Amino acid sequence: MIKNSSKFCPDNKEINPITGRCVLKCKEGSVRSKITGKCENNGKKGRPAKKIQVSVPVVPVPPVPRQPKKISSLSPVSSSSSLVPSVSTKSSSRAFELYYPHLDDPDFTTKITYNKEFLIHKIPDYPIIENAKDFDAVSTKLCGKFDKMLYQHFIGQFLSYRTPYRSALLYHGVGVGKTCSAITIAEALLSSQTNTEPMIWVIMPQSLKNSFKSQVFNIDDFETLEGLSNQCTDHTYIKLLNIYKSTFNKENKERLRSELKALLKTRYNIFTYDRFAKYIKDNYTNKIVENKVIIIDEAHNIRSTNKKVKDTYLALMKCLEKGVNNRLVLLSATPMYNEPRDILELLKLLLINDKRSHILQEHKKLFSNKTFTIDDANVAELIRNLSGRYISYLKGKNPFTFALKLNPSISGIKVLEDAPTRDMTNKAIKKEHLGWLKNIDDDIVISTLGDAQKKLIDSLENIAFEGDVDDDIDDDSGDVSDDNSGDVSDDDDKQNNNMKLLQPMNIVYDNDIGIKGFYNFFSKTKDTDPIELKYTEGYKNALSPDEEHLGKYSGKFLNVCNFIRKSKGIVVIYSRFLISGIIPIAICLEHLGYSREGTNNILKNADIVKDKPVYEGIRHPKYCILTSDKKEYMGNTKIDDLIKIINSDANQDGAKIKVILITPVASEGLSFYNTREIHLIEPWYHFNRADQIIGRGIRNCRHNRLTIEKRNVSVFMHASANDDASRESIDINAFRISTRKYIESKKVDKLIMDNAVDCHLMKNINYFPRSIFKLENIDIQTSQGAVIKYHFGDDERDEPKCNVDIRHKINTSGYRSEVYKHLLPSIKTTLRTIIANKLTEDTNTYIDFEMLKDAVGGKIDNDILMYAIKNILYPSIFLRGKYITRYKDGILISPIDIQENRDVGNNNKIIRYNHEMLDIVKPASPAKDASPDNKVVIQKLLDKLEIDGKDIHKTTISLYLNTTAEDFKTLILYILQSYPSPALDTFDKNIQFISGCLYRQGILIKGDDIPSYKENDNEYIGYINMYSENSEVDNAYIQYNENDKKAFIKYKGHSEYIKMLDEMQIKKIKESIKLYNTSTQSEQNIRPGSIYMTEYFRNRINNKNYVPHDMTNEKTPWGIIVRSKNKYILKLFTTGDGKKTGRVCETYTEEDHNTMISQLIPGEKVKMKNKKVLCSYIANILLRKNKLILFPLYKPKTT
Repeated sequence: MIKNSSKFCPDNKEINPITGRCVLKCKEGSVRSKITGKCENNGKKGRPAKKIQVSVPVVPVPPVPRQPKKISSLSPVSSSSSLVPSVSTKSSSRAFELYYPHLDDPDFTTKITYNKEFLIHKIPDYPIIENAKDFDAVSTKLCGKFDKMLYQHFIGQFLSYRTPYRSALLYHGVGVGKTCSAITIAEALLSSQTNTEPMIWVIMPQSLKNSFKSQVFNIDDFETLEGLSNQCTDHTYIKLLNIYKSTFNKENKERLRSELKALLKTRYNIFTYDRFAKYIKDNYTNKIVENKVIIIDEAHNIRSTNKKVKDTYLALMKCLEKGVNNRLVLLSATPMYNEPRDILELLKLLLINDKRSHILQEHKKLFSNKTFTIDDANVAELIRNLSGRYISYLKGKNPFTFALKLNPSISGIKVLEDAPTRDMTNKAIKKEHLGWLKNIDDDIVISTLGDAQKKLIDSLENIAFEGDVDDDIDDDSGDVSDDNSGDVSDDDDKQNNNMKLLQPMNIVYDNDIGIKGFYNFFSKTKDTDPIELKYTEGYKNALSPDEEHLGKYSGKFLNVCNFIRKSKGIVVIYSRFLISGIIPIAICLEHLGYSREGTNNILKNADIVKDKPVYEGIRHPKYCILTSDKKEYMGNTKIDDLIKIINSDANQDGAKIKVILITPVASEGLSFYNTREIHLIEPWYHFNRADQIIGRGIRNCRHNRLTIEKRNVSVFMHASANDDASRESIDINAFRISTRKYIESKKVDKLIMDNAVDCHLMKNINYFPRSIFKLENIDIQTSQGAVIKYHFGDDERDEPKCNVDIRHKINTSGYRSEVYKHLLPSIKTTLRTIIANKLTEDTNTYIDFEMLKDAVGGKIDNDILMYAIKNILYPSIFLRGKYITRYKDGILISPIDIQENRDVGNNNKIIRYNHEMLDIVKPASPAKDASPDNKVVIQKLLDKLEIDGKDIHKTTISLYLNTTAEDFKTLILYILQSYPSPALDTFDKNIQFISGCLYRQGILIKGDDIPSYKENDNEYIGYINMYSENSEVDNAYIQYNENDKKAFIKYKGHSEYIKMLDEMQIKKIKESIKLYNTSTQSEQNIRPGSIYMTEYFRNRINNKNYVPHDMTNEKTPWGIIVRSKNKYILKLFTTGDGKKTGRVCETYTEEDHNTMISQLIPGEKVKMKNKKVLCSYIANILLRKNKLILFPLYKPKTT
């Protein structure tokens, strides 16, 4: 609960002690109860308030749909099972069955796709791109203000409390926003009430914890309240923390950080892998995990085959097996991390959470078989079916928002073209393994081994090489430390041996490698951290980047230095090694004239090369190191602080930090803007680590600051090669083994892509056909300065073949505003922007709905667009000088009031009459007099009316029958804003006369009616909103029939019935009163029980004039004018036998009309041009004879 203090609320508000929210202060004489949170009279006696028990909110358990009677015999998910142990009524089960298919339904994916609740999230077609300007327009739109993507909304909807689904794997490419997707799911299931126990469990690497928290809500990176809402959780935490414009400043940020930290602890429990295993062991040995949302970030790290986190995997299995009503969300860009079979490890967890153990039992051999192959029909069918139930798939290669990934060969750089035919032991490679090179899309950049490298590698030949014999080598997620042990256990000889063989491929230190060899070259100049070194005698300038020095010990690093010399923009260099990787590269950079950001250089007084590189716009190039927290290497620098500099606007081309050196600690979760070049120093035994590294620099909307020609990243995958090109080096061998896994993984990936639950919905973001890019091949500039021609678009072979039946009908049975309200904020923002841009025009401006649809997403559902428009425009919006309303098939913006003398001190606001701010536009002064332009607008409205200054009845009828809802609001606002006094011309006199008619009928409110209201000194201060006050289905105008026995029993007599009618009218009027505040130029409702309400009814009277229930004894007809949608119509009640409900006047025949007129005026016969005119005439007569009911029923006592 937020600390109870009003000093952080606006002046007119205070903290509610129960909710922690800022609310309006209690009125004088009342105090807010600490028990109930409600305002109570000070000293008021009565029953003590009930204590409110706040319980931990749980995830609602919707009823589980009944399984279909028939299940495909081909489906491995053919047995019945409940998603969660839950109890539900038969009726609610049937309701859910209508909306959502059972997981065992063979048509599950098709039914999900064509359920409108999900179909509204379908990515629309992209427009045809004719030129670079079109391309930039789409890119700018997608990378503008933060806005959740449709795929994030979809997964939030799929796992929401409304659906019976509990588990999902988000197989989303690096950089597309998986974390925000998970947060969207979590926050939608959280109550706004703070909890004693966190409902959301997040399991992730230690290095990602801060990043995750900042994605939930980040205070530090924003200076304005508007910017603060530009995050994944939108306004949620702004509301929970009671942040207002007046309180969001530097002085309060520290307090807000503290409150945010405390708040997050009540909502999220964030674990590292090790801590989670221990937490389950310590707290849930004899306890069930229930009602949690369990999010596992970088889920590929949790595998039973990964020795380091095996305990975590087993702990997770245990809590899911026994758990009740938990949601499980797995996040991974590389779910087949080390081996293709890794996907089964993750699917297994999803099945366990959904209590579908029968599938695990059916396919026990497949889930335990290490010789996994996708060519096995049973394996393929299993993955096909489970993908369609559990996996959301996104490639993450949108050309409009992601930088192009380029191969170095297009810049003229030497790469491996022919694979060796013999392995490291000089044995012939099997024929079926020789064609591996053509199966990878990336170039392998070849470096020649230095003399010292060759010598040392020859001496290491007695080390058993394990990679080609058994390629089941796992990955580690930490840095390899100075003694080469790192995260590799001492007893893992296979992995240690491969590490020892990989290091000399990078660099040797004369006759040794690793830390021992390193300190043959260097000695420390001080004992304090961070390290500072000097060369030892005999090795002066050994790492100076030239052939004579560095070339002897590392041909690869010399190659890298040469690329850096020519590079344009920011460069990222990754190595899994410190002493055999980034530390010697840092020293090489210092020889090139680089200095280290944030701390001292590693090499003291390095000799700078004579031909040091010169970069445009960079006088003193800098590098930084992102690795573990060891001060020996990081000093006082912190990763978070360095990231801020790297991603700053000032570093767009590398002016602040040009080269970023990273190790595995920084390979997940971080994001670098404007990267132009990525170097992966050594290979590993799968490509997924490489994908993770590349994903640090190629991410969604991270290059939009650069011109289209520079939105590309060259990726260098380095390998040292033997002089004998036919014989493999350890580097090239690792690539060959990786490719073997990659080929199998691509088959699995294709199967998942074609069968994912959202395949059809997300197809347009996973596949960009070349046909939409009509622009010519454009010139792009690589990081090495080469200019090449490039054509955007995917090959046809990359198109997803979605496994859905496109003939299926759209299911709208559960479609309602509740399911699409989450899409409204971004749509409303777009609408506001469009309207604001049109406000500068002096003439009437019409914007049709098709244009709006194009602006907010092309094929957006009409219901959503109309709901959004109604939400911001209903009943209308008045901007000083402009009136904005719905008109025909669009929006009309009309000038109403223009004032020459402007008071720039007043903010001019677009205001919706429920007091919500639509937008802030240029300052302008409130208008006092009607301008000629505004008179023209109103005059057009008056021309539609029959205004007879001598006939108040005729004019009144015309006002009711000849104005729409929009006309009504326009006219009323004009009167409230610009009532002419005195009347100067016919226009003013007509306005005065109309105002009198409206007041006579109780629509307008005078200042004398509510004398306590001091916010408006004009003659008319408010009105009754006629378009929310009644509807044509109301029967309040029909009198009670005393002979109706049912009515007599129900209402217990005539007086009770009349009392009921009166109470109903009072209720409606209370809801419809609007008072106009001239200082704020806004409307306000009257609070029930206020002095304003008391004064209003004191000066109003209900004559209780009702249409007779039985017209048998009546001599003349009766009438009523009632609302029908956005206008008013006349209904008539004719004389004669029977109960009358009234008919629309224009539906009667001419004979009927003449009969009614003769009854009202004996002997009168009238011939009118049309029925509309005739009905107005009849209404006029009825009004004069007091036989016409006009709302509102409460009229002024004196007129």
